[in-house]
Amino acid sequence: MKRLLWIAAALALLLAGIGWSFYRRHAESAVAVTYTYVKAQPRELKQIVTINGTITPVLSTEIRSEVSGRIARVLITAGDVVTVGQPLVELDQSTLRVQLDQVRLDIESSRLRSERARLDFERLSKLGEQKFVNTKELQDAEIAYKLSRTDAESQQARVRLLENSLGKAVINAPYAGTVLNVVARPGMVVTGADAGREGVALLEVADLSQLRVEATINEIDVASLSLNQPVEVTFESVPEARATGRVSFVSPAAKSTGTNSNAAKEFPLQIAIESAHPRVKPGMTARVHIETARVEKAISVDAAVVFYDFDKDESYVFVRPAKAGPDYGADAGPVKRVVTLGVRGKEHVEIKSGLAAGEEVSRQRPPAVREADAKSAKKDKSNDDN
Repeated sequence: MKRLLWIAAALALLLAGIGWSFYRRHAESAVAVTYTYVKAQPRELKQIVTINGTITPVLSTEIRSEVSGRIARVLITAGDVVTVGQPLVELDQSTLRVQLDQVRLDIESSRLRSERARLDFERLSKLGEQKFVNTKELQDAEIAYKLSRTDAESQQARVRLLENSLGKAVINAPYAGTVLNVVARPGMVVTGADAGREGVALLEVADLSQLRVEATINEIDVASLSLNQPVEVTFESVPEARATGRVSFVSPAAKSTGTNSNAAKEFPLQIAIESAHPRVKPGMTARVHIETARVEKAISVDAAVVFYDFDKDESYVFVRPAKAGPDYGADAGPVKRVVTLGVRGKEHVEIKSGLAAGEEVSRQRPPAVREADAKSAKKDKSNDDN
């Protein structure tokens, strides 16, 4: 019996020692918290919105044939610089020329028939004045003469149409630029573009002296944009090619990036680039940096020392008490203070209210706050799982 009592007493002492050791370590860790501080001070802050986009020419045209036919010659290759009116592609003109020659022969036949009909009509008109022909014969002669004239005019119209098609069999550059893509090949049969058909794109010509960035921006940042707003453009593939530009277009309506109603809304926009580097090419990725706000002397702190309470929808910091000394203990930790934020820079954020210049803000949250936040996060996760 005594032996059991001794064993129980020993276990009790052991457990008490473990508990005391745990408590002591916990207390020492709480007391041993070291706070580091940063001062709130005036700075010039720039709020920059950065978006990615694609380089495209301002003026770019897909060249299509207006008439149907077989390609005889392709006179350019991708990368060629062309002038306005320069021939690019030639279609086989032999069929059109044969048709044109045939119509010209038909015109001569129509002219002769018209001349004969005119003479017949004039002869019958004179006989009609002498009452040698009846009215019907005279009317038939007049109609035959008018029909022959109409036929001749129709043949003339066909000539003009064929001559126009013959002229379009040579496809010329609509403006000075650079040939980007060439699909056309000799022997390729193409269908002419008309009101009912688009036709095949044979090549693309673009003016590379004027480039722009096509991108999208979210619904939060779009409100801070305006036309002609200056921007800076950088290129990952050409780091040395920095350029300036201006916002040239902002879509009046958003487009959804998903199928459900909660999908992110993006607004298309265009950035006109001023004096692009020669190595910048269409299709490259560009990063657009847009300054949306600036404050010359903003009371600000490091963005990392500002915390956010999602439940209360408020921002806060932990401020060093005014009467505290340099050595901080558990009884002199930083004090929570709600603040109002303003412009957000790359590393700092403006404090519009709640903090004065010179006050010191802790980089660390007090242990009690961390534990409370951890419990709250654990509770929220449990609710989400349920």
